[in-house]
Amino acid sequence: MSTVQGVIASTDRLNLKLSSSDKQLLQQAAAIEGISVAAFVRSAAKQRAAAAIQLERAVTLSRRDYETFHAALAEPFRPNEALSQALNQVVARVQRV
Repeated sequence: MSTVQGVIASTDRLNLKLSSSDKQLLQQAAAIEGISVAAFVRSAAKQRAAAAIQLERAVTLSRRDYETFHAALAEPFRPNEALSQALNQVVARVQRV
């Protein structure tokens, strides 16, 4: 897509084959909403794509895992040995500058 004076111009195409009944269904729904079939299909497809992506990115935990995670967040942070050493090295280097 390209932008022309703040308006997004559609340049890519998506062709698909539909049964007659599917096409009629889309035409009827688009007419009810007062938009073109292309606008209706584009809007519906974008909404479905966003929902699929959001569902894929969602993290679902069991009750036990949630409680473990929540307890870990509630504990004060304590760096492990490797992180402590790295922090000490950074502090030493910064003090030399």
